[in-house]
Amino acid sequence: MIYKRVSVCGNCPAKQVIQTHNHSHTIWNTQDNTLDSAVDAVIAADTTGRILLFNNAAVEISGYSVEEALSSLNIREFYSGGRAREVMRKLRSEEYGGRGKLREYHIDFMSKQGEQIPISLYASIIYENGKEVATIGFFHDLRKRIQIQKELEKTQIQLMQSEKMASLGKLAAGVAHQLNNPLGGITL
Repeated sequence: MIYKRVSVCGNCPAKQVIQTHNHSHTIWNTQDNTLDSAVDAVIAADTTGRILLFNNAAVEISGYSVEEALSSLNIREFYSGGRAREVMRKLRSEEYGGRGKLREYHIDFMSKQGEQIPISLYASIIYENGKEVATIGFFHDLRKRIQIQKELEKTQIQLMQSEKMASLGKLAAGVAHQLNNPLGGITL
């Protein structure tokens, strides 16, 4: 059974109350095995930016513990400058995947150590009765892909240099052959 965290009143932190998925004001619980086992970081926040969901992959990429995230972090802390506002503007627009959706948006994610981590963000606004109640984002770490891409580019450059050297060698052999042919006829 999937459990979800809810706040029953404005004074109660969301992590204090757990109810089943039948409740109408629900956000996923971080203990949900499906989200906790996801390869990508999954973070949900309410409309004030308070973190409601923070899976194991989010712990790995951010350097924050689940407890830190749920008790004291705001989603805005993961974006530098006004980038959180930019993400929300794009989420509310029709241009980036439809209203309430953001697909494959590349942005830097700020870790606890201050490292800017390139990510690909897929996000959605969660609506209840037509009103925004939360957002959820899937953060795919791009560091490994970027590293592989750089290595591939380096290998392609080395291959091109090798091909140039091979062509130059063939050209030099051809020139030497052309020089030797007339001389071969003279020495006979």
